[in-house]
Amino acid sequence: MKRIVIAAVIVASILLPHLSNAQTPYEEIHGDILRKMDIYKASAMFAREDLMAPQPTPSQQQYDVLHYDVEIAVNTSTQEVEGIIGITISSLIDSLFTVELDADDVLTIVSVTEAGITPLVWSRPTDLVSITLSPGLAQGEQIVIQISYNGFPATADNTGLFFTSQSSIPVVYSLSEPWGARTWWPCKDYPDDKATFDISLSVPIALMAVSNGSYIGYSDETRWSTPFRSYQWQEIHPMATYLFSIAATNYVRLDDHYVYAPSETMMVTNYVYPSHVAAATEDFNIGVQALEFFSSIYGQYPFTDEKYGVALCGIGGGMEHQTLTSYGAALVRGDHYYDWIYVHELGHQWFGDLISCKDWTHIWLNEGFASYTEALWFEHLEGPSRLRTYMESQDNPGSWIGPILRDPDENNPWYYFSVVVYDKAAWVLHMLRHIVGDSTFFDILQGYTSDPRFRYSYAETADFVGVCEDYYGSELDWFFDPWLTREDRLEYSWAWYSYPRTSDVNLTLSVDQVQTDTYKMPVDFRITTTGGVIDTVFWVEAAHEEYHIILADAVIDVELDPDHWILCDKSEAPVGEDLPPVAVFLDQNYPNPFNPSTRIRYGLDRPSPVLLQIFDVKGALVATIEDRNMSAGVHEAIWDGTRAGGEKAVSGIYFYRLKTVSSVMSRKMILLR
Repeated sequence: MKRIVIAAVIVASILLPHLSNAQTPYEEIHGDILRKMDIYKASAMFAREDLMAPQPTPSQQQYDVLHYDVEIAVNTSTQEVEGIIGITISSLIDSLFTVELDADDVLTIVSVTEAGITPLVWSRPTDLVSITLSPGLAQGEQIVIQISYNGFPATADNTGLFFTSQSSIPVVYSLSEPWGARTWWPCKDYPDDKATFDISLSVPIALMAVSNGSYIGYSDETRWSTPFRSYQWQEIHPMATYLFSIAATNYVRLDDHYVYAPSETMMVTNYVYPSHVAAATEDFNIGVQALEFFSSIYGQYPFTDEKYGVALCGIGGGMEHQTLTSYGAALVRGDHYYDWIYVHELGHQWFGDLISCKDWTHIWLNEGFASYTEALWFEHLEGPSRLRTYMESQDNPGSWIGPILRDPDENNPWYYFSVVVYDKAAWVLHMLRHIVGDSTFFDILQGYTSDPRFRYSYAETADFVGVCEDYYGSELDWFFDPWLTREDRLEYSWAWYSYPRTSDVNLTLSVDQVQTDTYKMPVDFRITTTGGVIDTVFWVEAAHEEYHIILADAVIDVELDPDHWILCDKSEAPVGEDLPPVAVFLDQNYPNPFNPSTRIRYGLDRPSPVLLQIFDVKGALVATIEDRNMSAGVHEAIWDGTRAGGEKAVSGIYFYRLKTVSSVMSRKMILLR
């Protein structure tokens, strides 16, 4: 195990200096998660259950963690940790006799007590601490379980604690996503069980340890016969275990101030390497502006009573630890090159931290929102054209594995963090925005983040869809179901034909969906005429759709989805009278009403027998205009208003019907004598 972990650290040291040239945006954001998943895959030959996506045990579903009192000391020389974790739990059932906590087997459990006083009976199943309560807890009753432990987290297959250095100074940092917290402290390690934290982190006295929430102070002590300093932090808002953070080295602190209301100010505090002060001062000067903008569209930053900032470390990208993002030192260059990673992690403070995904199958609710946050930032700075180009840069289907909504039965941890939950999920939000309109879309986001059911708690996909439908005023399953669960690619093929009539112009649009199963989408069309530009929307649902539009001016061009709001491929058939239509059509006759004659235009997508006939309102046959085999293409027939016997038809309403080998179509016309 140690050899694998060391190899991962070497990979990090090679890749980080070349992020801008060698890695995709996803790799830059969560590079360490990629490396951790590579370790998983390398270890898969052992088929160990702890390498699979863990599921809560029956016992873990019977209690709720309310608070963690965490005391952890980190020995940077030996990479050992020791600590005492106080865990306040509340029973969800009557007669709770067993409490199971997650603890990787690299941790040694020294003792388990009630409130540090009364010993409790415990055992050690694989990667668990199973604690017996006697008597059991009634529903709603609470107990404080205190666990004393030590161990070597760096030897875990899925380590959540990393040791490296900068300028010969030790650096310690955590990255517990998705389920690595259990490798360095005992806990209930699932994102839907959030708790408040009191945090004490002891490190060698030359280092500073930073963490979530508010800074309380420090005290000096001795650990491993060496001077240590214990830094106290407090997170008063419920937090998932994977978001609990430690970052420690000889930090320099850079402060700014976010004024979020009259006479109300929050510290924006960044912890940087001494060698990075100048570059970090420049790169992080967007912090207040970004907080202001995202608070305006998402709702007020949710931790204004604590802080926001970043802590530099050896992470391969960024990690959205609550109130204090861990940020790769290699990203700090002093030229704002990685601003998009900065705003990605800031967006997570709302989507992932304020509202966490219920479980990892719904991880798109974290990553899709954070990825769309990037696009919204650049739209804010540079306008709609930048939004479009940014979203186009996130259209990389070749790297998307599986649907956005992850399969809960999948055992490969890598699967849950496929780039599809970043980029394609951002596109789902982008398309949703266009469908519901900007005003409703941003109302949805603020309604979602302010909803007391989810705020400082968790949500799953159905919860977000429900909020969307409430604000939209109609069901949206037709949109979310295919886009979240399907893997195919939407592809449109369209063609258009126009021709002048007596006093106007007829435009015929044909749209086909090329993929096997159809999507239902409102599709923008931009029609350029000699009189100006017309923007319109048609709902495309069937495999083939046809639209007939009467215009005042000649048509120059027609564009489908001109501003690229739909994640799709599209192709246009060249305009030309000699080209066959993509499907059979029958146009409205012209002129209409008419006297003495009218023209009837129709099109065939393939050679076919054609029967074109005229009927009166009683359904009696009046005349047969065409009865022969016709080639593919656009054709025109003339009815001179006479019956089959040669006498003139009287004034009135008539119907003309086109019958081909594949379809039957009819329209109404009026003869005025």
